[in-house]
Amino acid sequence: MVSEIEYNPFAQETLDNPFHAYGRLRKECPVHQFNDFPHPLFTMTRYEDVVQLLTNIELWSSHYGQMPRYSVQGCLFSDPPQHTWYRKLIQKSFAPRHVAAMEAEISALVDQLLDELEGKSKTDLHDALACPLPVLVIAKILGVPTEDIDQFKAWSDQQLAEANAPDTEAPNTARKAMKDYLLQQIDNRRATLAEHNLPPETTDPTVVGTLLPDDVITGILLAEVDGRKLGDDERLVMLNQLLVGGNETTTSLLTNLFWRLLEKPELYQQVRDDPSLDVIAIEESLRMDSPVLGLYRTNTEETVFDGVMIPERSKVMATFGAANRDPDIFEEPDTFRLDRDPDELRKHVAFGLGHHFCPGAQLSRLEAKIALRAVVERFPKLRLDGEPQRIEAFLLWGKRTLPVCWD
Repeated sequence: MVSEIEYNPFAQETLDNPFHAYGRLRKECPVHQFNDFPHPLFTMTRYEDVVQLLTNIELWSSHYGQMPRYSVQGCLFSDPPQHTWYRKLIQKSFAPRHVAAMEAEISALVDQLLDELEGKSKTDLHDALACPLPVLVIAKILGVPTEDIDQFKAWSDQQLAEANAPDTEAPNTARKAMKDYLLQQIDNRRATLAEHNLPPETTDPTVVGTLLPDDVITGILLAEVDGRKLGDDERLVMLNQLLVGGNETTTSLLTNLFWRLLEKPELYQQVRDDPSLDVIAIEESLRMDSPVLGLYRTNTEETVFDGVMIPERSKVMATFGAANRDPDIFEEPDTFRLDRDPDELRKHVAFGLGHHFCPGAQLSRLEAKIALRAVVERFPKLRLDGEPQRIEAFLLWGKRTLPVCWD
């Protein structure tokens, strides 16, 4: 039955170690119903079930949002064909060639952040590297002034931390503040065009990289796909979605990666001595410690999963963190291993699957690879210097603090 075992996705016990709970659910209650919320929340934990939720978009819709509450945000949280249209607008900025061209710039940012640790013997790796690096990178891609990153990082964190609030208005204060800020960035570009006697949404491509910076904000302002331009409401929703999704997940990847390597110093030493292990370490971190524990879908019709009837328009969590530790798919799933078969690792769903596969996956991997190699080479004696603390948002898995030392 769907409530055979007690499971509260928001309980402190679950937040402290969600994977223990996922293991019980997967074995004893693979489709669980939680009723202590304004509406029932279902949780699916088996790999094959999660894959179905992510790939069968006709049945499992994103139209009502990917959080526990019902919320029609649209844009990147819509279904095809609308989602396909919006996705086209950001393809250039996250295309493999464009991401690869940022390698030197990301390396310079990492070196700059690590230079600030010179002369010290300890730091919080979250605050020193894992948090600022992704924020600086996504700010560069979108076109947000880097001097404002602390402010929009705070807005982003507040929206995620309040994702499970029963009050649907809870995250709106931060969302409105971010939208006001982003609208100002759009208006600044319109003002520049007006100064040169150009219409506010000119189709002249020569203004990109000359009058206006070549970034996502400019692209979203000027883009026309299938004969249609965006309205400001759509632009602001898309930018907010990219800003929120583009920083915290990579921060969690970085903290999780170093946490696991430093938990067992011999693993850190292996990576330090063998650069060929960098990619394996990153993918194993994504598998074992999914930065996004899961996202919700809403079924378009009544359906039955594992013998459980799920009413139409139910909120159902595709639990990445549980799927990535399914023993039917991964050998020794609760062990962090650097000798794992790459073909096995390619099965993890940390970045989702199908139409909603994370557009920033390659960028996140590149940031992690550059940061990992730079840290192990510059701080070969790095070790943990205290117990890390978990980040707040229930659907994310990462460290808010990661104290380290190297003297």
